[in-house]
Amino acid sequence: MRILLVATKTPWPPIDGGRLVLLNTIDGLQDAGHRVTLIAPVDGRFLDSDLVRQNLEGRCEAHLPPVTTRGALSSLLRAEVSRTPVTIIRHSLEPVRQMVERVVAEQKFDVVHAEQQQAFAGSEPARQAGLPVVLRAQNVESALWTFAARYRSPFLKGFFRREAAKLALWESGCVRQADVTIALTRFDADALRNLAGPEARIETVEAPFIGQLQAGQVPLDGDPAVIILASRKWLPNRDAVWRFVGETWPRVHQVLPGARLHVFGISKSVDQSAGVLWHPAPEHSTDAFPSGAVVAIPSRHPTGVPMKCLEAWARGLPVVASPEAAEQLEAEDGREMLVASGSEHFARAMVMLHENPGLWDRLVDGGREALKKRHDSKRVVAKLEAVYRQAIEGQRV
Repeated sequence: MRILLVATKTPWPPIDGGRLVLLNTIDGLQDAGHRVTLIAPVDGRFLDSDLVRQNLEGRCEAHLPPVTTRGALSSLLRAEVSRTPVTIIRHSLEPVRQMVERVVAEQKFDVVHAEQQQAFAGSEPARQAGLPVVLRAQNVESALWTFAARYRSPFLKGFFRREAAKLALWESGCVRQADVTIALTRFDADALRNLAGPEARIETVEAPFIGQLQAGQVPLDGDPAVIILASRKWLPNRDAVWRFVGETWPRVHQVLPGARLHVFGISKSVDQSAGVLWHPAPEHSTDAFPSGAVVAIPSRHPTGVPMKCLEAWARGLPVVASPEAAEQLEAEDGREMLVASGSEHFARAMVMLHENPGLWDRLVDGGREALKKRHDSKRVVAKLEAVYRQAIEGQRV
């Protein structure tokens, strides 16, 4: 198939879960013999477009329109006086829309893949040209904003709730307009159906991931070393990390004094919690998944897929995660991960894992089996192909 993929950010460098999902998808489609043309904006203040293009060579035909991302303040002001959500305003970039219009006029495509709700507006010229459009929602944006509102000040709480309501309307419209919508989990698929109604065509296609990768060979301090991957920019992740450091880690460190928590993605912090070490985002993800470490995933947001868990499984590291993360991955406590809610529960899980080598091995084996069963790239691409054909055939009816 000839696939036009419109995204809000480039898949390389794969420095966050969203980019990694996109990169793995492009690689899987290319390996299956499909021709992928990518349109994704590059803000030269933060990324070198030539370096991005170089790393995408052989994977796809990349069109990288230069943009200057809208500032937060101007986006907020526009959002307050409009019905358009602020995240949509920030990512609705005219150079992307113009590039889509140009490429669609110059080339023939079988289907358009819009990556994320924010990219749907950019795909408008393709829809106007009569091409079938598949929307892939990596998460339910309105659910994220609703969740985030719980932990904001009274003033910000109101803003977040208003944005969540606007996003729910926007998302429902996107899903109804798309020929088919893809969700990464069945829980997100159900949430999108609730927003868009029963007539919306929504399919679940899991995130692709390599079944086995090598763990890092440079050990980190700690018995055990516990890893958390943080993000300064993504609010749900940032909140979860700070709550873990402030509320959960002190109890873990009390029962396991030799343990050390390594937070990747925040190189400097005023926090002086005992047993916590802060690291910048690793140049290579292998460095954040060293052999012998445990990966902690305390995320509490109700949507999306924690890609860091898939990478931990692939690299043979055991995972201790929140019930929300387990639900998103359809993982079972004691089989693919240990599921822990609250400080005491998390501390007990860490002690169990530390004192039971057999449990460690069982979780590693279970994680890799889950990758093989649900996230194998060939299986995922076969599902994507079926969805693309569904969109194409739907237009012919």
